[in-house]
Amino acid sequence: MAVRFGSGPVRLPGWAFTLAGFVLVVGLFFGVRGIASPDGGAQGGGSGGSHGGGTSAGAGGGDAGGASGSGGSGGGSSSGTSSGTSNGSWQTGGGDGEPGGNGNGNGNGSSGTGNTGSGTSPGWLPWGPRSPNTDEELEPDSAYDLLQQGECQEAYNAAIDPAKQTGNQASPDSWKVIEGLGGICKAAQGESDGLGIAAKAEKGLRASNYQPGSTDQLCKDGEAYAVLQRFVGYYRQHPDEKVVLRPSASGSEACENKITASDNSYAPGTSAYFYGTWPDQPETVELSAAELTDPVVVEPFGDKEDKARCCKDATISIDLPGPEGYGGRRPTVIDVTLVTEKGARVVQKSAFTLDWTGIDPPPSPDPPSPNPPSPNPPSPDPPSPGPSTPSPVSSSPEASGSGASIAAVPAPRAP
Repeated sequence: MAVRFGSGPVRLPGWAFTLAGFVLVVGLFFGVRGIASPDGGAQGGGSGGSHGGGTSAGAGGGDAGGASGSGGSGGGSSSGTSSGTSNGSWQTGGGDGEPGGNGNGNGNGSSGTGNTGSGTSPGWLPWGPRSPNTDEELEPDSAYDLLQQGECQEAYNAAIDPAKQTGNQASPDSWKVIEGLGGICKAAQGESDGLGIAAKAEKGLRASNYQPGSTDQLCKDGEAYAVLQRFVGYYRQHPDEKVVLRPSASGSEACENKITASDNSYAPGTSAYFYGTWPDQPETVELSAAELTDPVVVEPFGDKEDKARCCKDATISIDLPGPEGYGGRRPTVIDVTLVTEKGARVVQKSAFTLDWTGIDPPPSPDPPSPNPPSPNPPSPDPPSPGPSTPSPVSSSPEASGSGASIAAVPAPRAP
């Protein structure tokens, strides 16, 4: 092939064209690779790298979200690393934060900032009665209480450190739920790895086919796991949104109020014990029965500051009235109503029976007469007599009753 330079043709060898083609192919290869490289995406997207100029809160570009390299405006995807925002507020790659996910970088180097979201994020943990913590060590349900109030670190530390766990009736998976919720709580406070922790915990629980605890001691476990799943699912679909702990729906509670007698039967004059869940400090206990006109009201005994009295997995004790304490009646099946200081009423029908075996019956009150006799009216006073007049005296023996005759004595005359 002849190539003309100046006034005459110059022939180039064939290998020169081969070399030029090779250089062109290599240049195109590295150019495309630069566009799709993860490092380029981090520099140019919302990761806040020095090349792109984006802020650290930028949700548009991701660490491996595939935003363009030096220009910071490209899209693209990554197949080997997790995607998400550069501050770690949510990791969506590889299924719950594991490697291998897709990134959808759309940020640029100058305005990669997060947003509060266009959807409605899930509600945070619903309120549950405060858990007694008599051992001064956390249980999953009492850790739930801390998380519900936005106190993240202590609950999270206990979830990842078995030495800080009481065990109780909690399984390791119950603590894994707390660990995941702790991650969400930390993410809401701006910690970069929070939602990655939550996603990893939720993935492990699903893999183990975890079933929340159903005992009274773990009544918050089911709600805790449901909240964890809702948050992970929502922020996986909305990776650009800032994590916010919104209040749960009005009226929702994690545990049902209830009261149960420790035994099925008690004798009058003995102590009765109850356990259950109620919303605040117990004030009185009402004992009702079909035989009673009004309930018998007693107060729980013991120290009001005792943590076991309130409010979840709580216990109280009362002294039952003796045989004379039921108005002369002998009630048998007793309904129990616990009344709290704030006026809540927790009712258990047929909570226990009163056993009257060996107890003499109380004296029965005299029944009232159906038709009481009317009192006799007072007799009228006899009329007062007038001036007395001496009656004539008979002189006959029959009138006097004797044989002697009695002569009448005339009344003296007035002078």
